[in-house]
Amino acid sequence: MSDEGARLAIVILTEDSGEDGRATVEALVGRMLELVVPGYGRHRIDFLPSEPKEEEAMRGNVWKTDGKNPREHERRVRLLRYIARKLLSPNTFVVFHLDGDRPWAERNTSENLDKFDRRVLTQLPQVAERGRANAPRTRLRAKDDAEPPAPVLQIERLLLLCPFRSIEAWLYQNVRRASEICRREHGGRHVGDIESWEGRRAELDELPAPDQALCLKKAYNRELASNGFPTQLAYDVRKSFAESVDRMGRCGALRAALERTRGWE
Repeated sequence: MSDEGARLAIVILTEDSGEDGRATVEALVGRMLELVVPGYGRHRIDFLPSEPKEEEAMRGNVWKTDGKNPREHERRVRLLRYIARKLLSPNTFVVFHLDGDRPWAERNTSENLDKFDRRVLTQLPQVAERGRANAPRTRLRAKDDAEPPAPVLQIERLLLLCPFRSIEAWLYQNVRRASEICRREHGGRHVGDIESWEGRRAELDELPAPDQALCLKKAYNRELASNGFPTQLAYDVRKSFAESVDRMGRCGALRAALERTRGWE
Protein backbone atom coordinates (compact mmCIF):
# COMPACT_ATOMS: atom_id res chain seq x y z
CA MET A 1 0.00 0.00 0.00
CA SER A 2 1.28 3.45 -0.86
CA ASP A 3 1.95 6.07 1.77
CA GLU A 4 -0.91 8.18 0.40
CA GLY A 5 -3.20 5.17 0.49
CA ALA A 6 -2.85 5.07 4.27
CA ARG A 7 -4.10 8.64 4.73
CA LEU A 8 -7.60 9.68 5.59
CA ALA A 9 -9.30 13.01 6.13
CA ILE A 10 -11.60 13.95 9.00
CA VAL A 11 -13.59 17.17 8.82
CA ILE A 12 -14.52 18.67 12.19
CA LEU A 13 -17.80 20.59 12.41
CA THR A 14 -18.97 21.92 15.77
CA GLU A 15 -21.78 24.13 16.93
CA ASP A 16 -19.43 25.56 19.57
CA SER A 17 -18.63 29.09 18.38
CA GLY A 18 -15.91 29.67 20.99
CA GLU A 19 -12.39 30.48 19.84
CA ASP A 20 -11.11 27.03 20.86
CA GLY A 21 -14.29 25.11 20.05
CA ARG A 22 -13.07 23.30 16.99
CA ALA A 23 -9.59 22.60 18.41
CA THR A 24 -11.21 21.13 21.53
CA VAL A 25 -13.35 18.75 19.50
CA GLU A 26 -10.38 17.76 17.33
CA ALA A 27 -8.33 16.90 20.43
CA LEU A 28 -11.16 14.76 21.80
CA VAL A 29 -11.71 13.00 18.47
CA GLY A 30 -8.02 12.12 18.30
CA ARG A 31 -8.29 10.38 21.65
CA MET A 32 -11.62 8.71 20.89
CA LEU A 33 -10.17 7.14 17.76
CA GLU A 34 -7.56 5.41 19.93
CA LEU A 35 -10.42 3.45 21.50
CA VAL A 36 -11.77 2.54 18.06
CA VAL A 37 -8.41 1.30 16.67
CA PRO A 38 -5.63 1.28 19.28
CA GLY A 39 -2.30 2.32 17.85
CA TYR A 40 -3.72 4.02 14.77
CA GLY A 41 -1.37 6.47 13.03
CA ARG A 42 -2.63 9.89 13.98
CA HIS A 43 0.06 11.49 11.82
CA ARG A 44 -1.62 9.88 8.79
CA ILE A 45 -4.87 11.79 9.41
CA ASP A 46 -5.63 15.18 7.93
CA PHE A 47 -7.94 16.95 10.36
CA LEU A 48 -9.54 19.45 8.05
CA PRO A 49 -10.71 22.87 9.10
CA SER A 50 -14.24 23.48 7.96
CA GLU A 51 -14.40 26.12 5.26
CA PRO A 52 -15.12 29.58 6.71
CA LYS A 53 -18.63 29.87 5.27
CA GLU A 54 -19.61 26.42 6.46
CA GLU A 55 -18.06 27.08 9.87
CA GLU A 56 -20.22 30.19 10.05
CA ALA A 57 -23.27 28.08 9.29
CA MET A 58 -22.63 25.94 12.36
CA ARG A 59 -22.55 28.92 14.69
CA GLY A 60 -25.64 29.94 16.59
CA ASN A 61 -27.25 26.59 15.80
CA VAL A 62 -28.09 27.73 12.27
CA TRP A 63 -27.80 24.09 11.18
CA LYS A 64 -31.15 23.38 12.85
CA THR A 65 -33.14 26.43 11.72
CA ASP A 66 -36.56 25.98 10.13
CA GLY A 67 -35.68 27.91 6.97
CA LYS A 68 -38.03 30.83 7.50
CA ASN A 69 -35.18 33.31 7.73
CA PRO A 70 -33.70 33.54 4.20
CA ARG A 71 -30.15 34.31 5.35
CA GLU A 72 -30.11 31.46 7.87
CA HIS A 73 -31.68 29.13 5.32
CA GLU A 74 -28.92 29.95 2.81
CA ARG A 75 -26.25 29.28 5.42
CA ARG A 76 -27.79 25.94 6.37
CA VAL A 77 -28.07 24.83 2.73
CA ARG A 78 -24.43 25.80 2.22
CA LEU A 79 -23.47 23.63 5.17
CA LEU A 80 -25.43 20.64 3.87
CA ARG A 81 -23.83 21.00 0.45
CA TYR A 82 -20.41 21.06 2.04
CA ILE A 83 -21.11 17.92 4.07
CA ALA A 84 -22.49 16.16 0.99
CA ARG A 85 -19.37 17.03 -1.02
CA LYS A 86 -17.15 15.60 1.69
CA LEU A 87 -19.23 12.42 2.00
CA LEU A 88 -18.91 11.95 -1.76
CA SER A 89 -15.11 12.16 -1.46
CA PRO A 90 -13.02 9.01 -0.97
CA ASN A 91 -11.51 8.23 2.41
CA THR A 92 -13.16 11.25 4.03
CA PHE A 93 -15.25 11.42 7.21
CA VAL A 94 -17.22 14.24 8.80
CA VAL A 95 -17.50 14.63 12.57
CA PHE A 96 -20.55 16.67 13.53
CA HIS A 97 -20.60 17.87 17.15
CA LEU A 98 -23.78 19.05 18.78
CA ASP A 99 -24.81 19.04 22.43
CA GLY A 100 -27.77 17.02 23.65
CA ASP A 101 -28.89 19.95 25.83
CA ARG A 102 -30.41 17.48 28.28
CA PRO A 103 -29.03 15.42 31.14
CA TRP A 104 -28.23 11.88 30.01
CA ALA A 105 -31.27 10.47 31.83
CA GLU A 106 -33.48 12.63 29.59
CA ARG A 107 -31.63 11.92 26.34
CA ASN A 108 -34.72 10.55 24.61
CA THR A 109 -36.26 14.03 24.76
CA SER A 110 -33.35 15.78 23.04
CA GLU A 111 -34.70 18.26 20.52
CA ASN A 112 -31.26 18.59 18.96
CA LEU A 113 -31.04 14.89 18.10
CA ASP A 114 -34.50 15.01 16.56
CA LYS A 115 -33.55 18.01 14.43
CA PHE A 116 -30.26 16.40 13.42
CA ASP A 117 -32.19 13.43 12.07
CA ARG A 118 -34.77 15.57 10.23
CA ARG A 119 -32.66 18.50 9.03
CA VAL A 120 -29.32 16.87 8.37
CA LEU A 121 -29.49 13.10 7.90
CA THR A 122 -32.80 13.07 6.05
CA GLN A 123 -31.95 15.99 3.78
CA LEU A 124 -28.38 15.12 2.81
CA PRO A 125 -29.33 12.55 0.11
CA GLN A 126 -31.66 15.13 -1.47
CA VAL A 127 -28.92 17.76 -1.42
CA ALA A 128 -26.48 15.34 -3.04
CA GLU A 129 -28.97 14.42 -5.77
CA ARG A 130 -29.65 18.07 -6.58
CA GLY A 131 -25.91 18.64 -6.77
CA ARG A 132 -25.53 15.80 -9.28
CA ALA A 133 -28.44 17.10 -11.36
CA ASN A 134 -26.93 20.58 -11.54
CA ALA A 135 -23.36 19.48 -12.22
CA PRO A 136 -21.94 19.73 -15.76
CA ARG A 137 -22.07 16.34 -17.45
CA THR A 138 -18.71 14.80 -18.31
CA ARG A 139 -18.15 11.66 -20.29
CA LEU A 140 -15.42 9.07 -20.37
CA ARG A 141 -13.52 8.74 -23.61
CA ALA A 142 -14.68 5.24 -24.31
CA LYS A 143 -16.15 3.44 -27.26
CA ASP A 144 -19.65 3.48 -25.81
CA ASP A 145 -19.23 7.09 -24.61
CA ALA A 146 -20.48 5.92 -21.20
CA GLU A 147 -20.71 8.28 -18.26
CA PRO A 148 -18.38 7.58 -15.34
CA PRO A 149 -20.18 6.08 -12.36
CA ALA A 150 -21.51 8.72 -10.00
CA PRO A 151 -19.84 8.82 -6.57
CA VAL A 152 -21.94 7.37 -3.79
CA LEU A 153 -22.98 9.45 -0.78
CA GLN A 154 -21.32 7.67 2.16
CA ILE A 155 -23.83 8.75 4.79
CA GLU A 156 -22.39 6.29 7.32
CA ARG A 157 -19.22 8.41 7.31
CA LEU A 158 -21.08 11.25 9.00
CA LEU A 159 -20.11 10.67 12.65
CA LEU A 160 -22.23 12.30 15.33
CA LEU A 161 -20.61 13.47 18.57
CA CYS A 162 -23.29 14.26 21.11
CA PRO A 163 -22.36 14.98 24.74
CA PHE A 164 -25.12 15.16 27.35
CA ARG A 165 -25.80 17.77 28.48
CA SER A 166 -22.81 19.57 27.00
CA ILE A 167 -19.18 18.92 26.10
CA GLU A 168 -18.06 20.05 29.57
CA ALA A 169 -19.54 16.81 30.95
CA TRP A 170 -16.78 15.07 28.99
CA LEU A 171 -14.03 17.57 29.62
CA TYR A 172 -14.50 17.69 33.38
CA GLN A 173 -13.69 13.98 33.39
CA ASN A 174 -10.12 15.28 33.30
CA VAL A 175 -10.22 15.68 37.07
CA ARG A 176 -6.48 16.06 37.61
CA ARG A 177 -6.01 18.79 35.02
CA ALA A 178 -9.20 20.55 36.15
CA SER A 179 -7.87 20.58 39.72
CA GLU A 180 -4.56 22.03 38.56
CA ILE A 181 -6.32 24.76 36.58
CA CYS A 182 -8.58 25.60 39.50
CA ARG A 183 -5.58 26.04 41.81
CA ARG A 184 -3.60 27.95 39.21
CA GLU A 185 -6.32 30.31 38.03
CA HIS A 186 -8.90 30.50 40.81
CA GLY A 187 -7.10 29.86 44.05
CA GLY A 188 -8.51 26.36 44.42
CA ARG A 189 -12.10 27.60 44.82
CA HIS A 190 -13.69 24.37 43.54
CA VAL A 191 -10.89 21.85 44.01
CA GLY A 192 -12.91 19.87 46.55
CA ASP A 193 -15.89 19.61 44.21
CA ILE A 194 -13.69 18.63 41.26
CA GLU A 195 -11.77 15.95 43.12
CA SER A 196 -14.97 14.47 44.53
CA TRP A 197 -15.94 13.53 40.97
CA GLU A 198 -13.01 11.12 40.78
CA GLY A 199 -15.29 8.46 42.23
CA ARG A 200 -18.56 9.87 40.84
CA ARG A 201 -17.75 10.33 37.18
CA ALA A 202 -21.17 9.17 35.98
CA GLU A 203 -22.81 12.17 37.64
CA LEU A 204 -21.24 14.61 35.19
CA ASP A 205 -23.61 13.55 32.39
CA GLU A 206 -26.56 14.27 34.66
CA LEU A 207 -25.70 17.87 35.54
CA PRO A 208 -28.27 20.35 34.16
CA ALA A 209 -25.48 22.83 33.27
CA PRO A 210 -21.95 21.38 33.62
CA ASP A 211 -20.21 24.58 32.48
CA GLN A 212 -21.86 26.50 35.31
CA ALA A 213 -20.86 24.03 38.00
CA LEU A 214 -17.27 25.23 38.30
CA CYS A 215 -15.19 28.37 38.18
CA LEU A 216 -13.55 26.92 35.05
CA LYS A 217 -16.71 27.33 32.95
CA LYS A 218 -15.69 27.06 29.24
CA ALA A 219 -12.42 28.96 29.43
CA TYR A 220 -10.08 25.94 29.61
CA ASN A 221 -11.84 23.42 27.39
CA ARG A 222 -8.97 23.02 24.96
CA GLU A 223 -6.48 22.45 27.77
CA LEU A 224 -8.72 19.84 29.36
CA ALA A 225 -9.09 18.01 26.04
CA SER A 226 -5.42 18.21 25.08
CA ASN A 227 -3.54 17.45 28.30
CA GLY A 228 -3.94 14.14 30.06
CA PHE A 229 -7.55 13.51 29.10
CA PRO A 230 -8.52 10.16 30.73
CA THR A 231 -10.02 8.56 27.65
CA GLN A 232 -10.61 5.08 29.05
CA LEU A 233 -12.05 6.35 32.33
CA ALA A 234 -14.45 8.61 30.44
CA TYR A 235 -15.48 5.67 28.28
CA ASP A 236 -15.98 3.40 31.28
CA VAL A 237 -18.70 5.73 32.57
CA ARG A 238 -20.82 4.17 29.79
CA LYS A 239 -22.84 7.28 29.08
CA SER A 240 -22.65 9.87 26.29
CA PHE A 241 -18.88 9.68 25.71
CA ALA A 242 -19.02 5.91 25.29
CA GLU A 243 -22.08 6.22 23.07
CA SER A 244 -20.23 8.52 20.67
CA VAL A 245 -17.12 6.29 20.65
CA ASP A 246 -19.27 3.23 19.97
CA ARG A 247 -21.00 5.07 17.15
CA MET A 248 -17.58 5.63 15.57
CA GLY A 249 -16.69 2.00 16.11
CA ARG A 250 -19.76 0.83 14.22
CA CYS A 251 -18.52 2.62 11.09
CA GLY A 252 -16.70 -0.17 9.29
CA ALA A 253 -15.17 2.24 6.77
CA LEU A 254 -13.63 4.27 9.59
CA ARG A 255 -12.18 1.21 11.30
CA ALA A 256 -10.70 0.00 8.03
CA ALA A 257 -9.22 3.43 7.25
CA LEU A 258 -7.69 3.68 10.73
CA GLU A 259 -6.23 0.19 10.42
CA ARG A 260 -4.48 1.26 7.22
CA THR A 261 -2.68 4.03 9.11
CA ARG A 262 -0.97 1.65 11.51
CA GLY A 263 2.73 1.08 11.14
CA TRP A 264 3.40 4.03 8.84
CA GLU A 265 6.13 6.43 9.83
